[in-house]
Amino acid sequence: MTKIFLTGMIFVLMISGLYAAPDTTNVTLGKKKKIVQIIDNYEGTNVMVGENGGIIVHDGGDTVKIKLGRKGLKIVESDNGTNIQILDENDIEREFHHKFSKRFKGNWAGFEFGMNNYLTPDFTLPNNFMTLHTGKSWNVNINFLQYSLPIVKQSVGLVTGLGFQMNDYKFSSNNNIQKDAVGNIIELPYAENLHTSKLHANYLTLPLILEFHLNPDRFGRKFYISGGIIGSMKLWSYTKVKYYDQGNKIKNKVRDDFSISPLQAAATLRFGFKTIRVFANYNLNTLFETGKGPELYPFSVGLVLLQF
Repeated sequence: MTKIFLTGMIFVLMISGLYAAPDTTNVTLGKKKKIVQIIDNYEGTNVMVGENGGIIVHDGGDTVKIKLGRKGLKIVESDNGTNIQILDENDIEREFHHKFSKRFKGNWAGFEFGMNNYLTPDFTLPNNFMTLHTGKSWNVNINFLQYSLPIVKQSVGLVTGLGFQMNDYKFSSNNNIQKDAVGNIIELPYAENLHTSKLHANYLTLPLILEFHLNPDRFGRKFYISGGIIGSMKLWSYTKVKYYDQGNKIKNKVRDDFSISPLQAAATLRFGFKTIRVFANYNLNTLFETGKGPELYPFSVGLVLLQF
């Protein structure tokens, strides 16, 4: 019986030695805030930066795994060469056993690029001096501030924030626009063959959007649909024409308010899946102040090229 007991103790000590506590080094700020943790054990070396592991590097010899926020890389060396895999959130949770917060986070902040045009009250494109070249009328949005308010866990929430919107309206005819003596918008024709003719307007935007994350347990933030209102305040506007006279480039830029409505509201519809994100905005009020210009309702359609 004693031999069996001693044999068992020796076996336990051997196992304990094999799985001994790892060598751990902590770098802290003050008494509690941990900045860097380094763990070196039989599995390799693990370096974690930040209290919540914002950056994690695991060196396991032939395999190196790197986590940067919600993205990562896995580099595997083998006899067949080097394989590099890009990791998403699900991969990171599996490879690093790192659980991300399941809080609701909207999809407003980012860089958007699209095309502009406007519709008449009967939902047709204008056929006069306001006709645009749609393929050259750009809409650029830099949505720099976002606040997300959850309603139903990570599935439904309200999204607001701030953005900066830039709209180019490039005319397709050989004309531009101007204000007459009482502020009405009228045609400004040109005898020269215009190379560029446009109206440009910049806005500060403030959204109120209801967003749904479809099946968040499976897709997370990869699959969403949202809709709401984007309010905007005009900051400044100008017209610009460019043409050539006997080989010389001539530019004419006029800064004015051009009787553009100072406050506007647009309905917005947005959806996305993985890296494909689309938006469509339609103004609920007219481009120009009532009675000061043609009754036109701007709209824009485009892609979210970069999320912040």
